[in-house]
Amino acid sequence: MTVDPVIVGIVRFALGWLFLAGGALKLKDMTEFRSVLATYRVLPDRVVGAGAWCVVIVEIAIGIGALWQYQAAYAGAVAVLLGYAGAMTINLARGRRFIDCGCGGAAQPLSIGLVLRNVALAGAAMTALVPATQRPLGWLDVVSMASGVLVLAMLYAAINELLAARARLEEWV
Repeated sequence: MTVDPVIVGIVRFALGWLFLAGGALKLKDMTEFRSVLATYRVLPDRVVGAGAWCVVIVEIAIGIGALWQYQAAYAGAVAVLLGYAGAMTINLARGRRFIDCGCGGAAQPLSIGLVLRNVALAGAAMTALVPATQRPLGWLDVVSMASGVLVLAMLYAAINELLAARARLEEWV
């Protein structure tokens, strides 16, 4: 099975930028991210600092690898995204909903929506592992890929805003 190279390219580049942005946002305020990671209570306290650095390094490595089209980066993205979904699910099951997701950017409490978002992103990363049909790419393909990445970025931002707004509304109830 192969997929059109434009579709695969859009997914691959979008994943690359997503992981680079996520890593950069966490790196921007490592003290805050370390605190967020500690609130998840999935790592022993003594390794939370090292764990925070590992998360940032892995995210940036996946982002760079995805942009350079390394297959291992997409497999790593699947594993990381499912790991994040798992950590969120563990905390939701513990009743610990009102902790920051740690996704980068504005604080957002955990929700099943964030878990599903990460599972969907892992599915997209699996798509990036599928070989692309071999054909020469023209200028229209490149424009389509750039446009597709921008559309996915806007869709991701819109979904995050909707999930954050829903969480804020639930705090009032």
